[in-house]
Amino acid sequence: MMEFIPLGTSSASIVQDRGLSSYVLKCNGDVFLFDCGDGTQFRLRKAKIRLNRIQAVFISHLHGDHYLGLFGILVSMSLARRTRPLIMIAPEQLQHKIHTVLGIHGEVVDFPVEYVSLEDSFEFGEVYSDHHIQVTAHALDHGIFCVGYRVEKQDQHRVNGTLAHRLGITKPEEFQRLSKGETIQLPDGQEISPDQVINQEKTIFAYVSDTRPCQAAVDLAKNADLMVHEATFSHTDEKRAIATKHASALDAAKVAQSAGAKKLLLTHFSARYPDVTVLENEACTIFPHSEIAEEFRVYRIDPDFEGR
Repeated sequence: MMEFIPLGTSSASIVQDRGLSSYVLKCNGDVFLFDCGDGTQFRLRKAKIRLNRIQAVFISHLHGDHYLGLFGILVSMSLARRTRPLIMIAPEQLQHKIHTVLGIHGEVVDFPVEYVSLEDSFEFGEVYSDHHIQVTAHALDHGIFCVGYRVEKQDQHRVNGTLAHRLGITKPEEFQRLSKGETIQLPDGQEISPDQVINQEKTIFAYVSDTRPCQAAVDLAKNADLMVHEATFSHTDEKRAIATKHASALDAAKVAQSAGAKKLLLTHFSARYPDVTVLENEACTIFPHSEIAEEFRVYRIDPDFEGR
């Protein structure tokens, strides 16, 4: 199971209670952090997420509202006597910035940080994998080098109940044996193998950070169970969106529609919108399964979601 928790949904500056860009993805007990604006460690504390549970950090780009919270987090992890490595996937300049700000790395951060540095020429590729998930990144269109991330989790095999019943499988123990990969024999002598009734399914999460609408965003979110997309502006401020290389809520909805995503969460809101429901309403005119990302709410990423 995967869960998504927005920690900060504001762009550039803190507005009222909205924090700067930071998001948590949980998967089978592991914690992954996507972007890390200033103040993220305090918001992690509010969400009751321990720093040392973070397995990897994924930074989209090096505008301050997306990474400046890292310095305090690294020091706090070290003070908490972290020993296991932290994996850092980010544009290549980040490693230099961290070492410059924190001084001699080993004296301030005394646990291993394993950098996966993405060069400005990077376009697309796998950037992380473990026994639970695979993460690919794709360069976006934001003026400076910026990437979005796609997370795929291979789910356990699921028996297709409708197909199984058509073949005469009705007993719970038959379903259990098939789900374990065993071939069963029906009373009439017919053998049913797992390959005949089991669906191979993935849970897909997409994080599309700051960008103009582009094909890369669509590719990242293709068939996503949950897509998170920046919606800095309303379409009424389209000129400003184009000038600053950002997207409107309408743009995000069009990307979700083109990608065949199941659900869209809007985020990264400009300070000019104290009430962001206007952005949700705008997106819903194109893609009805759009919502405003609510900070600290836990969103279960469910492959069975059908737009209800």
